[in-house]
Amino acid sequence: MTALETDVVVVGVGSVGSMASWQLASRGQRVIGIDRFSIPGPFSAYAGESRIFRKVYAEGGHYTPLLQRSQDLWRELEKVTGTELLSTTGAVTIYDDHNPRLASLLAAGKDNGLDYELLRGDEARAKYPEHVIRDTDVTILDPEGGYLKSEKAVTAALAEAARLGARFLGNRKAQSVEKHGDRYLVRTDQEEITASRVIISQGNGAGALCKELGVHLSVLPQILTWFPAADPATFCREDMPVFLRRAEEDGRPDKAQFYGFPSADGWTVKVVASIFLDEVESMEKPHTWDPQHLNTIRAWVREFIPGLVPEPLRVAVCADGHLPDATGLLGMVPGMEGVVAAAGFSGHGFKMASALGAVAADLVLDGTTDTDVSFMNPARFLGPDARLSSLALS
Repeated sequence: MTALETDVVVVGVGSVGSMASWQLASRGQRVIGIDRFSIPGPFSAYAGESRIFRKVYAEGGHYTPLLQRSQDLWRELEKVTGTELLSTTGAVTIYDDHNPRLASLLAAGKDNGLDYELLRGDEARAKYPEHVIRDTDVTILDPEGGYLKSEKAVTAALAEAARLGARFLGNRKAQSVEKHGDRYLVRTDQEEITASRVIISQGNGAGALCKELGVHLSVLPQILTWFPAADPATFCREDMPVFLRRAEEDGRPDKAQFYGFPSADGWTVKVVASIFLDEVESMEKPHTWDPQHLNTIRAWVREFIPGLVPEPLRVAVCADGHLPDATGLLGMVPGMEGVVAAAGFSGHGFKMASALGAVAADLVLDGTTDTDVSFMNPARFLGPDARLSSLALS
């Protein structure tokens, strides 16, 4: 078996691992990144062209420092690679006026001094003509929102890391991380790598890691859909924001929840139902879906975005790793100083991936970070005295 040596091993180089590799390499570290798929690969959580970026965040204002750092780092990655990654189109959220999430969304904006615009009725209908806006709807525009070209961003970060000396090894399975004197031994099915530091960022493949940390990771596939526009110009205008919609009024049987983007190709629009398929063990094999899922998003498009032809022309599958509290694991593994876990971001991690990777690099190199991620403590599901000396990764 091949024996290798480096400063930092990054196990899993998808959304977060690619960004951590870039950050580590930019700080002069020797990096080896390993992944169970090709690098970059088609089965990671970042698949499917784009992801929404938001600053005014219904999930809570405690994410604001991460989101601000992410925004800065996306711009930095654009600058160093000469690649456009983050399009600031604005992000509009459309809620029923009694939706319980409305208060947390507004609080995230107010408490953190973020700009937003709230409109109803005719004003909202005039500003967002592509949407059906009912009298009971409230629209909240986050002017700093937009979308990320997710696959392009990961590829750019990997290329910059490689330019700075990082080495990437794809199509191998990480098996374990073990203490090896004052260093760590990362075993794969093809080599053993000795390093001073390790970041474990396996995305939807982090089930074994999460089990070691006392929690179950649910791997939930999601179907992504693209619809043709009857009048493409409507969905290509410069001032069309990305959108998120929740229609949950009393008596509605299906509680419509979906999100979408301006057209990226000039004639189709990505609109995705916030519905996940049944849990799977892994994404290593292609997955099928129930046609009923497409019926649901067809119906929502027909009702709320009448300018689209309600028949998807393109379908793709991605899968996220979800934790019971919908909050990721990011921090030092208890008992293993120098090993950082970064996993389980529950479908809302990509917008923050650049900062999550940078925080992982901070922690693995310095043991601390200026960005508050204490709410993601990976030891929170273990007992307070838990100490680990090795990790099974498969």
